Amino acid sequence: MHISSSAREPKGVAASASEQRTVASPITLSERSSTGLALLRILVGYLWFQQLFWKLPPTFAGLYEYVVRESQHAILPGYGALLQHTFLAGCPSLSSPVGCTAFVPLAACVWTAELLVAISLLFGLFTRFGALLATVLAVQLYVGLAYTEWIWTYGMLVLLALVFVAVPAGRRLGVDLWLAPRLQAAGQRHRLARIVSWFV
Repeated sequence: MHISSSAREPKGVAASASEQRTVASPITLSERSSTGLALLRILVGYLWFQQLFWKLPPTFAGLYEYVVRESQHAILPGYGALLQHTFLAGCPSLSSPVGCTAFVPLAACVWTAELLVAISLLFGLFTRFGALLATVLAVQLYVGLAYTEWIWTYGMLVLLALVFVAVPAGRRLGVDLWLAPRLQAAGQRHRLARIVSWFV
């Protein structure tokens, strides 16, 4: 009686061979796709940059209305109260930031974070870091404003930021193209450089 070789193999060996045959090859983006993604990154960076001008320092007055709306319509329980005890602490009126004790310094932090996102995405400089920061800011907007506008507006902003977290889009038409190989080479000797290299 003839016994096939596959029948003689232990089940574990046969399973591992089967798994090896079904492993998908890694996906490689073409030059055209990488460039298209880089152009999309630049456009998103420009959108973040454009949003800096309606809430300019030193008063950040344009941001105040949005913080008030978020405190009243947040979809996450307790988030409105958090805003009232931080950004809106000491505010004598919800119509103006005049007299608020913490609004200006906290608004400055938000404005600076958005500026960093814009610089990071526009110039492809530590793009994944900028995308992570954009994700945090977009989630905050979604939590605070999703009920007041089309609910997908800020949801899509979150998803768009996550695309640039997943894919190193700054390695085309960006400073990360120059930084990445240098950080990876330094990562062979220094653990910190290896960690930092993930953000480009």
